[in-house]
Amino acid sequence: MQSISRAALLGASSAVALVGLPLMTRFVEAATVADPDDIASLNTQLELENAGIKAYADAGASGLLDKPLLAIAGRFASDHRAHRDALAAAISAAGGTPSERTATIVYPKLASSNDVLAFALSVEREAAATYLSVVSEFKDRKFAELVASILGVETTHVALLASALGQTAYNSAFVS
Repeated sequence: MQSISRAALLGASSAVALVGLPLMTRFVEAATVADPDDIASLNTQLELENAGIKAYADAGASGLLDKPLLAIAGRFASDHRAHRDALAAAISAAGGTPSERTATIVYPKLASSNDVLAFALSVEREAAATYLSVVSEFKDRKFAELVASILGVETTHVALLASALGQTAYNSAFVS
């Protein structure tokens, strides 16, 4: 398996950031008439994004990441902030109240940069699995489309982190 350099990882994560503004705009447009269950699901996703932001902030503050990895963690945290902001905007536009809670994540012992990367990979895999599990539940297909676009970014994070660790991002041609 070919591994990806940290510089390539940083470059690829920057490309992911390009979806931020269009994503937020589409969320606001989709939120004009929303089902309460859709709003509840969006709030759950918002809490998950808050957890991702916190995890990357904690990783950065750990002192275990070198400068290139710290930049990547910052880029991924920026993606999560963009997701959080888009979700909050959609919830507000639909007349809901964005949650300020943060989903609980159990932290393993972090003693090296590889430990931090492995933890980040587990957080991103959980986020991707969660988004995948809710896409079909939205009554408003626009919300489903938008959440699926976040799913794409989360799976990109998974692939990049797995590659940085020398791991395979997935084991099958199909995800279940």
